[in-house]
Amino acid sequence: MRLKTVVAWFVLGAGIAAQTPHALALFPDRPIRVITGFAAAGVSDVIVRTVGEQLGRQLGQRLIIDTRPGAGSLVSMGIAAAATPDGYTLHLATPALSLSPLFVDRQLGFDPLKAFAGVSLLGTGPTVMAAHPRLAAKSTRELIDYAKARPGELKVGHSGEGSIQHLAGELFRVMSGANLTPVAYRSAQASLFAALQGEVELVFSPLSSALTHLQAGRLRALGVTSARRAKAAPEIPSIAETLPGYDVFSWYALVVPAATPRAIVGRLNDEIRKALAEPAVYEQLERQGIEAQHSTPEQLQALMLKDHQRWAKLVKDAGITLR
Repeated sequence: MRLKTVVAWFVLGAGIAAQTPHALALFPDRPIRVITGFAAAGVSDVIVRTVGEQLGRQLGQRLIIDTRPGAGSLVSMGIAAAATPDGYTLHLATPALSLSPLFVDRQLGFDPLKAFAGVSLLGTGPTVMAAHPRLAAKSTRELIDYAKARPGELKVGHSGEGSIQHLAGELFRVMSGANLTPVAYRSAQASLFAALQGEVELVFSPLSSALTHLQAGRLRALGVTSARRAKAAPEIPSIAETLPGYDVFSWYALVVPAATPRAIVGRLNDEIRKALAEPAVYEQLERQGIEAQHSTPEQLQALMLKDHQRWAKLVKDAGITLR
């Protein structure tokens, strides 16, 4: 590395360090932007707005939700990664952040696992494996037996290649030996609609999105993907009850550009902890099928890395091609 570059980074780091106490004393003195890669009205949007409103009250500043959907959250991640690391730009992170480095044929221009610093987890929620009512299988065991007798015949919808729903299906295929044909859609809502219309026999969908249709009988729940049954629908068995060790869950968290001063990250983390403890916030997330969960920045960073390593191994071992 050139001496000039080293000096430049040293000066920048010293400047940030020198500004930290003063910046923390004033923080926040203007609205905070939260960038999300998901469309309005979906579960991710509800989560960030619910927590954001409470955070805004606590901090005395508005949290502006900046929706930038596209390319499986890569668009929003790119914008957030390039933002000034001063605590005034946050990003709503999901497993997409851990999964995106697996898209080897895409020129991200940055490594999401290094470009962001974790602030705190907001909550976790399972995916559900649901079937169109015309499918004879009424349980995970019956589905496995049915699919093995008809290899490749059953189509399973998901929210796009490399999504957590896609990989939940691939993990199910590998662990069960059931040869299902995956069908990618542009979003979780699109794949859910395809299942409702009978375009696919199965779908892996966020439980919160599918719950109304399950309760109305328009779809049949075969199992939730989390190791334990979901609090929002305890009557639905977990897939792990048939396939021990199967465990897939979505997580939602707030992250910031990696160079954001640690003091500001700590302040945000503490405020998120308080916000998630508010009964109104907890109950609203619960209605979305999300279990509110706070974490330290270090715990969130470890979760993101562990998630990446786990799915990278599956993609490699199962020969999954991501485009």
